[in-house]
Amino acid sequence: MQLNKQTDYALRVLLYLAFVGETRLVNIDEIVSKFHILRNHLIKIISKLARLKFIITYRGVNGGMKINPETLDITLDQIIAAFEPTFEVVQCEHLVCPLTGMCRLKSVLDEASNNFVATLGKYKLSDMLPTNELALHKIMFMFDSHSAK
Repeated sequence: MQLNKQTDYALRVLLYLAFVGETRLVNIDEIVSKFHILRNHLIKIISKLARLKFIITYRGVNGGMKINPETLDITLDQIIAAFEPTFEVVQCEHLVCPLTGMCRLKSVLDEASNNFVATLGKYKLSDMLPTNELALHKIMFMFDSHSAK
């Protein structure tokens, strides 16, 4: 199963905000420069993350966003479900197919998709963070080096 770009970017934003922590506000331009995401596309994702209360946003000149601490305890399948229209790999009912009713492919793909979702349900966003300070500093250094190019 492949995640759509909006889901991919939403996960990256959440992880970045989690890496930065709750004490510093991050603005949209910082994320644009770190991940090279189109600003207009990112604005829609940030808006949705805020509506879902996954992040906290502040308006104004000194505004920005930060991770909602409660988001760290949300499982990945819950985050992804908020951005993916469906976890179905194929939707046979929307196709004209002479194999409908005889083919087992959909049931196998549904089983695989269910296993995919079950695996995501085992992990929280916080499980994706480095487990020690040295790793966190390396990641933040990498972000700083990457944006300087």
